[in-house]
Amino acid sequence: MSLCVLTIAGSDPGGGAGVQADIRTLTALGVCVLSAITAITAQNSLGVFGVYPVEPDILAAQINRLLDDARPDAIKIGMLGGAKQVEAIVEIFEKRRPSNVVLDPVLASTGGVPLLDASGRYLLITSLIKHCALITPNISEAEMLTGLPIKDEAGMTNAGRQLLSMGAQAVLVKGGHLPGDPSDLLIQRGKEPIRLAGHRVRTTHTHGTGCLLSSAIAARLAQGLPLNEAAVSAKNLVSESLMHPTICGQGRGYPNAADAIAAKPSDTSLLHQARLKKFKGLYVITDPVLQAGRSNEEVALKALAGGAQIFQLRDKTLSTPALVEQARQLSDIVHRSEKLFIVNDRVDIALASDADGVHLGPDDMSPADVRKLLGPDKLVGVSTGTVEEASAAAPYAS
Repeated sequence: MSLCVLTIAGSDPGGGAGVQADIRTLTALGVCVLSAITAITAQNSLGVFGVYPVEPDILAAQINRLLDDARPDAIKIGMLGGAKQVEAIVEIFEKRRPSNVVLDPVLASTGGVPLLDASGRYLLITSLIKHCALITPNISEAEMLTGLPIKDEAGMTNAGRQLLSMGAQAVLVKGGHLPGDPSDLLIQRGKEPIRLAGHRVRTTHTHGTGCLLSSAIAARLAQGLPLNEAAVSAKNLVSESLMHPTICGQGRGYPNAADAIAAKPSDTSLLHQARLKKFKGLYVITDPVLQAGRSNEEVALKALAGGAQIFQLRDKTLSTPALVEQARQLSDIVHRSEKLFIVNDRVDIALASDADGVHLGPDDMSPADVRKLLGPDKLVGVSTGTVEEASAAAPYAS
């Protein structure tokens, strides 16, 4: 049977958020989608103008009939329309014991329209979150749920740990509302917080971003990824999707995961495959300090004569014009031997010398940006120190 995810959320007739965003994202990630509607809303790209919650017994009937027929591999919960709905879901979960539940605690719309009342928030904290593998509050939601002020990552950590003490199994506190690049914190029991770094995409078309993130995490959990890898994958997808907005009306558009996935460099590039096949054997890297006065050209010739298959230019002593000239000379020498030539750190030098690729360190340009500049044919190597860093780089490396 196909992997499937159940989304329990409100309907957005404008298509940017809610069930519509979840279905679009889950489908793009290759999982079957089941859905139960918590509320009908009157909204468009300009704002939310009315919220009409579904009766709790109708919501419960939707969920129960779906669970009678299928066992979802994950469940994503978004907007809930009051305490009675929360009670109904808790009652179902007490009996059904679903796995991989991801709760996006939508307490208000971006424009400030309240979507879950105080009694609903109380039940969410005291009864629902203990059934969830992960909850994904943004800064304001984490403040409302915990009563703690959040001004920085220390505040995010405190709020996350407070939510763990309330019964949450894991918390992803989203830092997009703080100044600077958006970093999220994944906080789990008995573990140090994991910082998921990101880069801010300058766009106003952000409607439904939280829905995209939480449903993408649910999809990745359904597909068997560990929680930290699922969170990294989903965060990367959000960043990519923000660069591919769909704009249907006069106001905010929404990030489109399907378009972002379609725009990723193809792994079927014949030239890229040919380079990967050559990527084996002795890998030699230049170092002016260790070369004992020998030039890079001399080192390259001797290394190739000795059987080197890959040659990397690493020289931080040269000016940019000199480095370009050096890279072009080495590129010619290496390519005459039909071996691979790689440039360390400098994407501009790699492009100017027609290198086969570039190798990046932790303080260099992001692999995503490098892949955009180099295109699908070149090789991108990345030095990483943790599984999370490797997972973040994986979609763009090789």
